[in-house]
Amino acid sequence: MAERGYTPVSVVPLFKNKRLSAGDSGTSDLIDLRYIAQNGFFSLSQVTMAGTYGSAGTTVFTYTESSTVDGVFRTPLSAVAIGTASTAGTSGTTIFTFEPELAAFMKIVATQTGTGTAGADSLIKSAELMVQ
Repeated sequence: MAERGYTPVSVVPLFKNKRLSAGDSGTSDLIDLRYIAQNGFFSLSQVTMAGTYGSAGTTVFTYTESSTVDGVFRTPLSAVAIGTASTAGTSGTTIFTFEPELAAFMKIVATQTGTGTAGADSLIKSAELMVQ
């Protein structure tokens, strides 16, 4: 049980072993922010690496928001990318901090920015949203 005035950090799993081919995107499940985003601190922890072709694709993380659980999720006008993960021989965890607009519900979108059909894919080993 949390102490009075104490707000724990919530960790929301987003992606696990998610493969993205060139030009593809993946969207997380719905994230209910109503009870976990009390202080407005957000970060995304992720491990992205080269996919099946062993190539150097790039994965961009963004978000969409909605005021209702079954509403239309839109990218806010003032939104910026959460972060970009290059798979050019890099490994390990990268943590991106970001400040989304106020909303009740969110989804995280991972987009592979490569072109063509082969040689530019990514593998998101894991990605988690951390919120306080």
